[in-house]
Amino acid sequence: MKLPEILAPAGDLEKLKTAYMYGADACYMGMKSVSMRVKGSTMDIDEVEAALKIAKKMGKKLYLTMNIYAHENKMNFLEKEIERLKEMKKKDLVPDGLLISDPGILMEVKEACPWIDIHISTQANTLNASACEFWAKLGVKRVVLGREVSLREVKQIREKLKAKGIEVELEAFVHGAMCMAYSGRCLLSNFMTSRDANEGMCAHSCRWNYKMYLEEEKRPGEFIPVYEDEAGTSIMSTKDMCMLEHLDDIIDCGLDSAKIEGRHKTVFYAAIASRIYRQAMDLAAKGKKLTPELLDLMETINTRGYSTGFWYGKPGAEGQKYTGDRGDYNEKYCFAGVIRKVDGKTVDMEVRNTLKQGDKLDIITPKETIPVKLGEFRNAANDEIIEEAHAGQGFTIRFEVSEEVKEGYVLRKRL
Repeated sequence: MKLPEILAPAGDLEKLKTAYMYGADACYMGMKSVSMRVKGSTMDIDEVEAALKIAKKMGKKLYLTMNIYAHENKMNFLEKEIERLKEMKKKDLVPDGLLISDPGILMEVKEACPWIDIHISTQANTLNASACEFWAKLGVKRVVLGREVSLREVKQIREKLKAKGIEVELEAFVHGAMCMAYSGRCLLSNFMTSRDANEGMCAHSCRWNYKMYLEEEKRPGEFIPVYEDEAGTSIMSTKDMCMLEHLDDIIDCGLDSAKIEGRHKTVFYAAIASRIYRQAMDLAAKGKKLTPELLDLMETINTRGYSTGFWYGKPGAEGQKYTGDRGDYNEKYCFAGVIRKVDGKTVDMEVRNTLKQGDKLDIITPKETIPVKLGEFRNAANDEIIEEAHAGQGFTIRFEVSEEVKEGYVLRKRL
């Protein structure tokens, strides 16, 4: 049985290494000027080269995104990125695929860099077998289906392609943020903030709280408020997708790659999401159910609440995030920190939330969760005993653990 690869987001080199360590088969990250996630999650050329070296060393795959819809002035940036790809090839550094949505960018890249596999981005909103065939005939290796495609439709697409002898890989999102606009092609951010979502600068205006009013036809100028609660309503904000409990269906539908959204999110998210999908996929392949530990880890990640998106049909009210819905607030855990140094049973941990003596922590390893009670700990900078550490003060603390751990492991704090 061929399992879909677990494809994780990597907004920087730390997240890349973490996702690989926690079980991801592949990662995707953005090229600086032509990626849909420009702010804080794209790499300069040295970082891209370093990322490709890491992937090669660990026996993993790395895909680079070039998936904006480009105005003419953006094509100058594309020329520079193409030159960088050519320079990397001279160093035997070739990405496993480039994610592209704009046909013009596709044409330019195929002509200039024929040695790189092309993947069609979800931004191209490919929803049917004929569209997949169209891309395949242009030499595309993989199509990332639109989030609006259902499980039944994925099966139909796979069957029709097979019947025609069309060989093209299929990828789809199984976890992460959903967009209120079709395949993420939204103008709201551009209209409200002059930040173009289709060029990688989305301000996520749909997540903001809004106050709504009715105006009766014969009473112009008299606005009647429509209340969700005193904070307003998140009328355009959708719940996050989560298919963790349905990976048997994902395996059965013939998907080649199961994609996790979230290049902007934390290294903690990269670790947890990679681990739970890796282990859940392996369990599903054996016909086994999720363990309570994996379900608990799923709830560790802050979300807008979970739904299955479009996988089982068009979502209704159950897919909407309402202001009063506290599904996005994790009341059980918070991100405690990352282990930066290990010396036997002594660890140095970068602090990401306030910690005090007596706090109960969990070390999240790629395979298990190790409980730890934080006893005496020291400021790693001067080895002085302290009773409290704050993330905003740049603390790294030193303490003892009873189990063998590694650099890069993440920890959570029980609230």
